[in-house]
Amino acid sequence: MASMKLIVPLLRRYISIAISLFQSLVLCLFDNFDYPILINLADAFLSLYFITFCDLRPITVDLNDGETTVHFWVSGHRRNNRPDLVMLHGYGGNSKWQFIHQVSDLSKSFNLFIPDLVFFGKSHSRNTERTVEFQARNVVGGLKRLGCSEGGLAVYSISYGGFVAYRIAKMWPEMIERLVIVSSGVGFTQQQKMTEMKKHGGDVSEILVPRSPRDLRMLVRISMNTGIAFIDWVPDFILSQFIAVMYETNRKELVELAKNLLEREEDAEFYAISQKTLIIWGDKDEVFPLEHGRRLHRHLPNSSIEILKDIGHGVNIEAPTTLNNLITSFVLDVS
Repeated sequence: MASMKLIVPLLRRYISIAISLFQSLVLCLFDNFDYPILINLADAFLSLYFITFCDLRPITVDLNDGETTVHFWVSGHRRNNRPDLVMLHGYGGNSKWQFIHQVSDLSKSFNLFIPDLVFFGKSHSRNTERTVEFQARNVVGGLKRLGCSEGGLAVYSISYGGFVAYRIAKMWPEMIERLVIVSSGVGFTQQQKMTEMKKHGGDVSEILVPRSPRDLRMLVRISMNTGIAFIDWVPDFILSQFIAVMYETNRKELVELAKNLLEREEDAEFYAISQKTLIIWGDKDEVFPLEHGRRLHRHLPNSSIEILKDIGHGVNIEAPTTLNNLITSFVLDVS
C-alpha cells in the first residue's frame, strides 16, 4: 500500500511530462511551417532533464497583483540539511540553457532556486522600469513567496546576474549570507562599461540581443575563449531558430535592459556590502577583463578571488565542473 502511494504521484508526473512534450511536438508540426521546431523541442527536453535528473520543478510566481510574473526552477524536495542556493543568469538565453552544465551537480548539494530574470524565458512584466533594482525586487519578491524570507541564502550569479545579485545583497543584507560573483562588471562606471563593450564594434545592445546568425556567432566568440569552433559548424537556420525562441518575444525589453545597464552610473557606495564574497574570473575574459575583477576584489574587504586560466567570459560553459567545485566549497565552507 505504501509503495502504491509513491508510485501514483510518480506516474502522474511522467504522464504530465509526456503530455507536455506531445503538445509541443504537435504545435511544432502543425502550427505553422516557420515554427522553430528544433529549438523548442530542445527546450522541452531541457525541461525534462531538469525535472527527471535534477529534481527541479517549474513554479510561476505572480507579483504586484499580476503585473509581474517570475518563473522559477526550484528543488522538488527541499532538504533541511542543505543550504539554499539562488542562481542568477546573464544574457544569452533563459536559465535552463545557461545552467544546463551545472544544475545536476549543484542539485546534489543545495536546495536550488533558479529564476528567469524578467523578460528572459517565461518571466514577464507590464512594468516599464528596466533597472537592476527592478530585477532585484522581483527576484526577492519571488523568493519570499517561495518561503525564503528568513535569510541565510547563498547567491551564485554570472555576468548580468551579478549586477542583480549585488543589488540584492545591498538592499536586503539580512537575506544574503554568501555571494558568488562570476565575470560581472559590478562597480563599473558608465565610461568603463562603454569603453569595454565598444571594443567589439557596433551597437552593444545588438551584440547582447542578436538579430542574425552572424550576430549570435559574434556573441559566442566574444564570450568564450575555448570550445568555440563548433559555432561555425552550426547551420544558420538553427541559430535563427534559437534567436527566435530566446530573443524575439521580448526583444524591445531586452534591449532596454541592456541600454539601462550600460548607461547608468554606479553610486560611490556600491562596494559597501558586508557579505562574504567569492569572485571568479577567467583570465581571457574579453567582456569584462580580469583587471576589473581584481579591482572589485580590492574594494571588497570580505572577498576572495579565483582566477581561471585560459577561460573567457562564459565560465559556466567553458569550465562548469571547476566552477561548481568552487561554488560548493565556498558556500559549504569546505577548505
